[in-house]
Amino acid sequence: MEQKRDDIVFSRRRFLKMAGTTCASLLITESLLSFPSSTSAAEEKFKKEVAEGENINDTLKRLFGSRKIEIANVDLKAPIIAENGAVIPITVISDLPMDKDNYVKKIYILVEGNLKPHIATIDLASVNGKAEFAMRIKMRKSSNVRAIVETNGGKLYGDIKPVKVTIGGCGGL
Repeated sequence: MEQKRDDIVFSRRRFLKMAGTTCASLLITESLLSFPSSTSAAEEKFKKEVAEGENINDTLKRLFGSRKIEIANVDLKAPIIAENGAVIPITVISDLPMDKDNYVKKIYILVEGNLKPHIATIDLASVNGKAEFAMRIKMRKSSNVRAIVETNGGKLYGDIKPVKVTIGGCGGL
């Protein structure tokens, strides 16, 4: 009698183990079949862009065209030396008015040394009351950080700060 119980327990355990293994292999097979094995044209283009990177001048031209950026009315606060490039605190403050008809509508953050210099765009409205924003950014290597604000009238103002990175945050120094 005990022999049969052990056989039953053993068989049950063996069945559950085999059922679990079968389910796991089916899930893996299904997930592999649902993803295309070849990369799409968009993925190839993205990989190429990341590999080549983008020049800061190209980024500025793409974002702002030929509009002039006046270095005024913006205070970018960033550390002179950042120990870790993965978490660099920055604060952007503008003394421009935030009235209903005259306000800062966007804040752009750019890092010259990153493969993709355009880090963030922050949208504002006059109801924000003050053009101020703080965040943490990643930097690949030591370079300039730029903060550019755009008014609802299309004027651009900015500030530039050099930041030295001792440990890279986006893949090295």
